[in-house]
Amino acid sequence: MNRAISPVIGIVLLAACTVLLSVTVGAMAFAYEPSKPASVVVISGEVDAPENEITLTLERGGPLDVHELSLVVLVDGTELETQPVPGSSSGLIGFPSGPFNTQSDSTWDTHESVGFTLASNNPPHPEPGSTVEIRIFENDLPIATVETTA
Repeated sequence: MNRAISPVIGIVLLAACTVLLSVTVGAMAFAYEPSKPASVVVISGEVDAPENEITLTLERGGPLDVHELSLVVLVDGTELETQPVPGSSSGLIGFPSGPFNTQSDSTWDTHESVGFTLASNNPPHPEPGSTVEIRIFENDLPIATVETTA
């Protein structure tokens, strides 16, 4: 009698394993959520050469936390002696405006502008017609480059 039951028990166990495996794979497939792609950050810039003012506007992407940002400003390919840092006045006249100012909200939202004025002792200075490039980094990773003519 045991011989007649063994194939039946084997088939039942094999079917149960197949169902269990199918349920596990299905649950994993439905639970999978692909990561969201990184948003593209688009920033525009303007330079007022006579006033040494730089204005940046977040056109798309964000919001960005300015505490995680750093800038590198180049004038005709040469880096400024002292690089502006959001929230700092080092190398600048006064404090930056917008979210780069420590007294304002540290979130840089879409269509919001930030600005800063370069100090006279922070060469090179943009002259009319010179190329100004601003490289923006988030946690030391490049997220945008703005190139404009003064």
